[in-house]
Amino acid sequence: MTSPQQLNEFLTNLGLDVAATFTAVHGADEDAVIRLFGGDPEQARPMALEDLRNQDYGDRILVSRSGPAVVVVEDNGYQGSREEVLRPLSRLGRTASAYWNVNAVSSLSLAEGGLIASAFEMIAPEEPEYRYGVRPHAWDPLLEGLDLDDDACLWGTGLAAVERASGARFDEAWVHGPHRAVPITPVPDYLLGQGLVNSPLLKREPFITYLAGLGPAMVGRMRRHALDLALTHTGLHEHPLAAAALTADTIPAAAREQLRDDLTAAHDHALAQARALRAAEPDEVEREWERPSELLFRQGIVFEVLSWCVAAHLPTPADRLPDIISFLTTAMTGDNERIAEFWMVQHLHHAAQQTT
Repeated sequence: MTSPQQLNEFLTNLGLDVAATFTAVHGADEDAVIRLFGGDPEQARPMALEDLRNQDYGDRILVSRSGPAVVVVEDNGYQGSREEVLRPLSRLGRTASAYWNVNAVSSLSLAEGGLIASAFEMIAPEEPEYRYGVRPHAWDPLLEGLDLDDDACLWGTGLAAVERASGARFDEAWVHGPHRAVPITPVPDYLLGQGLVNSPLLKREPFITYLAGLGPAMVGRMRRHALDLALTHTGLHEHPLAAAALTADTIPAAAREQLRDDLTAAHDHALAQARALRAAEPDEVEREWERPSELLFRQGIVFEVLSWCVAAHLPTPADRLPDIISFLTTAMTGDNERIAEFWMVQHLHHAAQQTT
């Protein structure tokens, strides 16, 4: 195995230390891998690995072989971290990928037999609630002796794990060996991914109706559903300002303006209280979302979202709520059935927006 320090140096020298994805598929055929990434092998052209950073940004992969594995490198791309790519690849052979970007978002993924076995953020390897897959701890034996807490060579450690899982070697022979560059068309998103397709939520209303009529006509109803969940989750479902915001289209324009300002003030007050309370809390807690300050923070977020909903009715009432779901995600922290329901609504809302 190449050492994490060597791999980190190799990434820096190639300019791939800021944003990249490395995917390796054990025992696969190169052309089959290209197709599953959304490429055409006939369009493959030779390219040196060191030249990858010099190409115009676009959807492109660099494909090669290292030992028993096919390796795919993406500069500032993330297709190899997606379930829609990893799961089909894993039917060809065990598949591992390491992904990171400029915002320190990352993932280390292992897929086998058509399913994600284990995937997690490399910056939070010890957080079990953030592990995803049918065998969340499938990575553990492959990570033995590797230090994911060493930020100085974290991405190199991720590549070392990919080597162990796939049999690939990111050594000098591979770096200077033959590679092929291929333009790709990103594979479409799954409507329901591995973690959602068997959810019992899909067997009851309103999710049955959402799926039956999935499209732009459903987004207004989904937004109200998500807002109702957030109001309940934050204890604001009976708050006078929340009740007024939900019927803002029925009150005079001047009253709507005042309501918007009142909600903005409530947001500012809640966040100020949250900051003051947070200063007196311990630095480390078992569950971050259970901090008393977190409830006030979540309430502040919801007050702000409600102010946007009221503003959407200015100067005249709108026919539906604005696109608020992505902003509500910050307030929907925790681990209960309501959170699971919210994330299902959020997923289907995104799918409905993509449907034409």
